[in-house]
Amino acid sequence: MPTLFVIFNGQKIPVAKAEFIIGRGSKTADLPIKDGNISRRHAAVVFENGRFFVKDLGSTNGVEFAGQRIDNKQIEEGDVFQICDYELRFTYR
Repeated sequence: MPTLFVIFNGQKIPVAKAEFIIGRGSKTADLPIKDGNISRRHAAVVFENGRFFVKDLGSTNGVEFAGQRIDNKQIEEGDVFQICDYELRFTYR
């Protein structure tokens, strides 16, 4: 599995598993974000067929990429996703 990092609030966090959960739940999320607008299990970074993807897990407020709401998108170097008021940048370096 290639190395992928998410940059969030100035921290570079390794995505070191096949399903990395982003959400409000401190016990259920690998990247917890304490905000009432974020679902407990809001989105996931998943590794499938040799590639990483961001998937919305049926959240109320969704995941955006380039101003468009997405359900599932392959992660390219430098991609920036928006979850509510939060920006998540992805890098393979």
